[in-house]
Order: sequence, then C-alpha cells, then structure tokens
Amino acid sequence: MLLSDKLPTSILLELKVGDEISNDQGLSGIIEKMEISETDEFLMFLFVLPKGEIEVRKLKQVC
Repeated sequence: MLLSDKLPTSILLELKVGDEISNDQGLSGIIEKMEISETDEFLMFLFVLPKGEIEVRKLKQVC
C-alpha cells in the first residue's frame, strides 16, 4: 500500500505489524513496529520498516 497524507485516517488506523507499505520516495517494506501519537493539531503515524521509517501526519478535522 502506498502511504501519503491523502489517505483516509481510517485506512491508516487499520494497518498492522506485518503489512507491506511504501511511500512516494521509494522506501518500502514490512511494518516491524508502529506508533501513533496525537497533538491538538494532528495525528502522527510512524511506521518502522527494516530499512527505514515512514511518517504520515494527518491534520485533525476542526468542526
């Protein structure tokens, strides 16, 4: 799956260790570890792969 900040948050939340992901800079691999952190402004998803990390920030919806 190609990750970007354009993906719906629900899809990012469904990813789990063992899933294969990639980004638009050519980094790809199997998720070994993942962390989700939250601030007042955004959710940050950090996916640790064997050869690097992919970080995706999603702005929170403000109603």
